[in-house]
Amino acid sequence: MHMNPDRAPAFAPAKKRLMSGIYAVALGLAFVAAAPVMAAPGDAPALAPGQLPPRPQSQAQPQSQPQSQSPALPPRQPQTQPQAQPQQAQPPAGQAAASGQSLQRVQKTEILNQAAYERLLNNSGITLQWLWSDNRGHLTARDDRDVVSLEGGQINGDGSVELRGEVVSISADRFTFRGTILILNAPDPGRRCERTGDYEFRATGKRKYWRLQQMEACGGLTDYVDIYY
Repeated sequence: MHMNPDRAPAFAPAKKRLMSGIYAVALGLAFVAAAPVMAAPGDAPALAPGQLPPRPQSQAQPQSQPQSQSPALPPRQPQTQPQAQPQQAQPPAGQAAASGQSLQRVQKTEILNQAAYERLLNNSGITLQWLWSDNRGHLTARDDRDVVSLEGGQINGDGSVELRGEVVSISADRFTFRGTILILNAPDPGRRCERTGDYEFRATGKRKYWRLQQMEACGGLTDYVDIYY
């Protein structure tokens, strides 16, 4: 069979067009298959007709709110130990204690003379010169746990004297009394002489009594308070 050489060129363009179409389809299919792989992460997906692109989100992370810091406190001052209060000194002999201030109790009577100590425990009474009476008042002396205490007085129709307290120390011719001495209505009606503190009683010469040495205390009068042995 012999082909017509004049018809051969007529088929060549058609065949070329067919091959171009097949090549274009194959290229399109390859592009579609490779599209998911080639798409970079984060690429926007294909939009449907009429669909608006999504609003881009800010990649910046919200800044964390700074934590409020409590105001710095000043350094704590070191605590100082309270200073010990000095002991209040007792008023000297004859000086009354301040109003409302109690006297310090005697811890132990200081005995410097045994004979004088025994005479005081066995005393024979107390008198006030304003009370002109032959009867002495009674004065009780006790030694309780090494502390000598005195309590008693003299009283008659003209007035009274009362003594109450403790003995701080006693020696051969004197002793120190700490307490209260109260004189009422002597030498005159309505008189009141009260004093509290440390007082000295002294025996002089051959006298058989100890006499209060702080004699003037109230109204300029001299009070002789005597304790006999």
